[in-house]
Formats: sequence, structure tokens, C-alpha cells
Amino acid sequence: MTTSCFNNTNQSINIPAMAPRTRANDRFTPPPDPSYHCPACTRKRTRFFDAFDRDRNLKSFRQICRDEGVNHCTGLRWKRQRENIGALALRTTRGISKNLRRRSKVTTAICKMLVNPQNPVRDQLYEAQIAYHNLPVQKRQLQRKLKEHTRGARRYKMAFVKKQVSRKNRDLRVTYGETHVNKTIDDFWSCITFTDEAHVDPSSQAIGDILREEWTRYDDENVM
Repeated sequence: MTTSCFNNTNQSINIPAMAPRTRANDRFTPPPDPSYHCPACTRKRTRFFDAFDRDRNLKSFRQICRDEGVNHCTGLRWKRQRENIGALALRTTRGISKNLRRRSKVTTAICKMLVNPQNPVRDQLYEAQIAYHNLPVQKRQLQRKLKEHTRGARRYKMAFVKKQVSRKNRDLRVTYGETHVNKTIDDFWSCITFTDEAHVDPSSQAIGDILREEWTRYDDENVM
């Protein structure tokens, strides 16, 4: 945009006009609406509830929210809060924790370490693992945190691999079965004697337990 003017010799001279103002209108201070997301202050909530109590029979709830500059969903949430907690809804509320216990010292890293194959006492009782790693917890809390921080980790029965029968041993078993196929128990036992002696320790034949996660029974490090 240019402006024309004349000098003493009546010659036209074009003078460029000044650039328009970038801020033609002054901004409101503070702005009417927040430029970023933040919780509403106590005054805004109070004004909203005052307008709601005053105009609830004259205007719709959506119109009241629109007049007060409050989102409809937010207005419904505030209204529900006031019905539940009363005057406390005039102030900014936050979620109240349902867990009132002290924060546990068993972290996710500790639980991952316990179920790791490098743990040398994975096949021991919980008490033995607590003592070995010097954990500041009791057995029950350790069980609960293992279930919370891992994939259902606890002490499971160890899987075992059946040994393959050699060809020679298999042939001997087949021959023995074919030879005695028609014999009864009386042909093998003439009498039965009951004693109080135990020649086999049942505890030595039991399958041990190991601390592991779910669905890892047949992993190489969990097989006996």
C-alpha cells in the first residue's frame, strides 16, 4: 500500500504507508478462558453452583453450563461430587487412595530378580529366600508382591524329564512280559509279611518346588 503526495514542482511522489499493527485489538488481561488445561478454581465452582441453584428451574442444565463457561461433562461431574461429598465439592478434589498401608519395600526389580534363573535359591522356601537376599519383608507380603509385579509367580512343582529306555533294557522287559504273561500274583508271591521297617524314604522321591512365573513350567531352567 502506498500514498501519493506532490512536491513543490507538482511531481507525484509515492511514499510507502506504514505496516498495519499486528495487535489491532488489545488483549484481555487476564484472558476470559484459560489457554491451557488446569483445574478450575474455587471461585469458578462457586459461581457455577450459585447459578445452578438460582436458575435450575428456569434454564436447562446445559444452558447453565454454557452461560458459566463450563463444559457439560465437567458440570455433571461437579454436580455429582456435590451430591456425594457436599460442600467439599466447592474446592478442587483429588482421588483418595484406597490403599492405606505403608508403601512396600518389595519393588518390581526385586521380584524380577527372585524369578530369574540366576537366583541360586529359587528351589528353597520363601523364608530361606528372604534370609538369603536379606529382604525386609515377611513371607505373606513377598507372596502378594510376587503375584502383583510378575506374571503370577509363586512356588510350583518342578517338571521332570523321563529318561529314555535303552534298546537292551526294552528288549529284556518285552521278553520278561511275554514269558510271564499268563501268570497271576500267586505265582510271584507265596506270602506277604507286614513290618514297621521303611526301606524307601518317601521324601527323597518327592518332586521339589521352584519359584517361577506362570506358563514357564517346561523351560529348560525350570526342569529337574
